[in-house]
Amino acid sequence: MASIDSSATEPDIRKGHPSGIDGNAPGRRFEFKWAPYLFLLPTVGLLCVFSILPMFSGFWMSLHRVDVIRGTFNFIGLANYSRLFHDGQFGLSVFNTAWYTLTVVPLIVVGSIAIAVCLRESRPARLLARVGFYIPFVLSPVVVATSWKWLLNEDLGVIDGFMKWAGLSTIPWLSADFPARVSVILASVWNLVGFYMLMVLAGLSQISHDLYEAARIEGANRWRQFWHITLPLLRPTILLIVILATIHATQAFETILLLTDGGPGGATRLVVQNMYQAAFGRLEPGYGVAQAVVLMPVILCVAWLQMRLFKEEGIF
Repeated sequence: MASIDSSATEPDIRKGHPSGIDGNAPGRRFEFKWAPYLFLLPTVGLLCVFSILPMFSGFWMSLHRVDVIRGTFNFIGLANYSRLFHDGQFGLSVFNTAWYTLTVVPLIVVGSIAIAVCLRESRPARLLARVGFYIPFVLSPVVVATSWKWLLNEDLGVIDGFMKWAGLSTIPWLSADFPARVSVILASVWNLVGFYMLMVLAGLSQISHDLYEAARIEGANRWRQFWHITLPLLRPTILLIVILATIHATQAFETILLLTDGGPGGATRLVVQNMYQAAFGRLEPGYGVAQAVVLMPVILCVAWLQMRLFKEEGIF
């Protein structure tokens, strides 16, 4: 019987045989590379300095009574947070933020989709209209608020002037509760809808025209094409718009501050402006930061619930 050479069946690990492991072979030794981390270091450093560190220092400040004039910090624990539950102005600002968000977000979603669908085709006039709708978003909040304040002025405003010319009674747009809320909503939607319109246009560009052509051959009208083709395929874009618009709405500040200053009687004062008034108006930075600390997890929870809801429906 022929003997079997054991050396012929064993892998040769000394010569870098494919089935062997050569610890000294090039590329097989673990080497820690510093270069990627060095490139990330500036970004991580800026994130820590301008985001993470202020977040922790703000929470620390919310646990103190800060005397800005004397420069003293007195530890009071959770007193600022317990004060929130007894502050009527804070409760009113939370209510105002809720109705403002629940009104502005649907209007932005519907408005951006409607404008984008109407301006979908790349014709010269429609391209010019796209630019016209986008310009308000790039304007300074000061310009936006000043423009709307001029339009809505009770004595010299264009809108009330036209109503007087038409023989209609004027409306106190900025000095009555409900008209002031309507004015704030109109200004905010006008300011933001152009940005979200571009997002919808980007989503529409990803939808194949063959789908519409096939639906047209089957006898589907424009409404059925929109309802059964456009809207379902735009769901991921709509989800993103809802999340971003919600964050925008809960953080609205400049336009409302300059347009109504939270009035009349706090009817348009949102949480962010209430924080500003506490920290810089009444010189209570600890109490103002406590409101910010409470607002942050609320925004995160709302965004998480939105993503969870859309994910369960198979949209995202």
